[in-house]
Amino acid sequence: ARLSDGKPLWTFRTRRKVDGSPVVCGDKVVFGSGDGRMYMLRLADGEQVWSYEIGRSIFSSPAVADGVLITASLDGSVYAFGARPTQVEDDR
Repeated sequence: ARLSDGKPLWTFRTRRKVDGSPVVCGDKVVFGSGDGRMYMLRLADGEQVWSYEIGRSIFSSPAVADGVLITASLDGSVYAFGARPTQVEDDR
């Protein structure tokens, strides 16, 4: 929000609601949605730079540690995305 008047700087709409809190990583913001996707947006303008379809709703808040993004889904899996989020690793 703008500090001067509290109005949003930008908005981003997903296909379902977002229940978890987003996490800010440098100049990006990451969050999961009830539409089953993880999203990464530019913090400055809200432009989508990456998304990944897990396929089941994501209600948890993601965490970031040592450059790895971690989240859980209603499919019972925990997903870890590396510094370059191109591959999902899970323990199925």
